[in-house]
Amino acid sequence: MFYARLNKIKLFNNREGFPGSLNCAELRVYSYVAGGSPGTAGASLSDLMGLPDGAARKQRLLDAVIAESGRFAQSRDLAINGVKNDQALLFGDAGLVIFSNAHIPAVLDIRLWVIESDEDARAFALDIDKVLDSAAFKGMIAAVEGALLIANPVLSGAIAVGSVVINLLRQKLRSNKDDLVGYWQATLFREQDYPHGARDRQDVYDTTGNMLVDYTLFGYENNV
Repeated sequence: MFYARLNKIKLFNNREGFPGSLNCAELRVYSYVAGGSPGTAGASLSDLMGLPDGAARKQRLLDAVIAESGRFAQSRDLAINGVKNDQALLFGDAGLVIFSNAHIPAVLDIRLWVIESDEDARAFALDIDKVLDSAAFKGMIAAVEGALLIANPVLSGAIAVGSVVINLLRQKLRSNKDDLVGYWQATLFREQDYPHGARDRQDVYDTTGNMLVDYTLFGYENNV
């Protein structure tokens, strides 16, 4: 068995903006994890080199972005009320299990969002025209075209496609006046990061610099 769990997150600024005792935020914490291969996005991009032309590759990338947004829509979420600045959120003695699997995965892709919002951010739907016109999507296409010129290209689809979804979701949050309080992503490889199935880290900064994450990976395999 294999488990990935959150032990604690600490938020420096709740993004609420009210002074004094009124400064309490309603936050939503979203986590979604893929294990085994580099996420559904990575799997769907594994045969890009075999596609006949740029139009076909562009469509495959678009399909991967839509699939990744759907994976976010199925993620686990947790609503927490009354969160103040510089507050640590604890998940009990056993932590919050965000992923479990019968076997230790070769690759683990973890995403964690904390949003100051009264609405469920997973309800967003991607506008295909906005995806195609976004700078993030155009940048990913350019990166893919460049990778195909290399003899043995290595493309991490989970990260590339996820970055497009992140940018589009941030645009939606801005339009809804919702605030991204924290975002943490880790793509871990067993051979490098948890060769024996175990990993424990404290006070890991997220990409915004506004959140610290404590997490634990624990796995064991039964040998017949």
